[in-house]
Amino acid sequence: MRSVHPAIIIGSYGWDADRLPRDEFQLRISELNRLMDERGWKAMLIHGDARDHGLLAYFTNFIPRLRWAMALVPRHGEPRLLISMSSRDMPAMKPMTWIADVRTGWDWAGGFDQWLAGLADEGDVGLGTIGFDVISADLFRAVERSLGNRFHLDDATPLLPRERRLRPRELSLTRDAALAVEGAAAAILRTWRAGGGNEAAALAGEREARAKAAQDVRTLTSLDRGLSVSPFQGRLAERVDPLLAYVAVQDSGFWGELFVSASVRPNPLRERAEAGLAAALAAMVPGALARDIFARATGAMAPYPLHPVLSASIGRRIGVSLDEGGVLQSASDARLEPGSVYALHVGGIDPAQGGAIVSAMVALTPRGAEILCRSPSDQSG
Repeated sequence: MRSVHPAIIIGSYGWDADRLPRDEFQLRISELNRLMDERGWKAMLIHGDARDHGLLAYFTNFIPRLRWAMALVPRHGEPRLLISMSSRDMPAMKPMTWIADVRTGWDWAGGFDQWLAGLADEGDVGLGTIGFDVISADLFRAVERSLGNRFHLDDATPLLPRERRLRPRELSLTRDAALAVEGAAAAILRTWRAGGGNEAAALAGEREARAKAAQDVRTLTSLDRGLSVSPFQGRLAERVDPLLAYVAVQDSGFWGELFVSASVRPNPLRERAEAGLAAALAAMVPGALARDIFARATGAMAPYPLHPVLSASIGRRIGVSLDEGGVLQSASDARLEPGSVYALHVGGIDPAQGGAIVSAMVALTPRGAEILCRSPSDQSG
């Protein structure tokens, strides 16, 4: 789902070295070392900002709360991290990453000159880049000025693994994210059932997640009977039946997300959505084709069409970003592999009844599917 990120991200972002020790990041950096060796690159530049920082966080554990951050990972030597925040923020920023060399005091004129000093040999030196598809034009020009004719940039993102199997530590953190979003979804339903407005219910879910030290929370709510969802509009008292809400929670660097559907009266559309989700969950086994899972889910939804907010899919992989590929849609030939976590969303729409979507997060293991969390049950149906 595409949502609006907060203007200022205010979560708990400290690096927990007990749960993610430095050797975990050394394993991750080995991916970059392999690419640098294969391509002859001297270093990698990894960019991320407050909106899109999945790979930056994966390799550095750092999540920008404002603007952007850039990591330099040389093939030989220690990584460096540059953050675009004031020097007074440094004491709070340094504990967020395992990287020791964290700098601020950005100089647009000098750019990355000091960073790149010592990397250049004779000739044109290659550097790999990650996250430059979301870099600002001004920042990219600053990079180019420092590169001059000594370096050239190559996009490394397409060369990274399309699917990363979660190691036990990472799966443990994903379970935490699933628990956090499940608690937020339950708070949304509880508040709405108690008579709260649709947006007031979404805010209650956000408050629940933040009270448990979530890093980020993003919500969408419907005010048109579930026909669409939109960001916060400030219409707190407005109560619309049926309720359709979406919540995503980032915890320990990993994301969880769920939809919440509820109605005052029995809702046949939600019943069909539950049937579609159950069909998808039953088909989530290693080796299954994505298109077959899609067909089972949408077949069980009949006669209702798939809800348009789902963009013609019933889910995809989720992890350090909300969308890690592996979309489950009608034309996909991808096969499910153990070690991945999927966010499933199944729902439909009807002009007379409105819309309903239910969801679950599933970890694929060699033995099958482990349901990490699921939309809260609506007692009306």
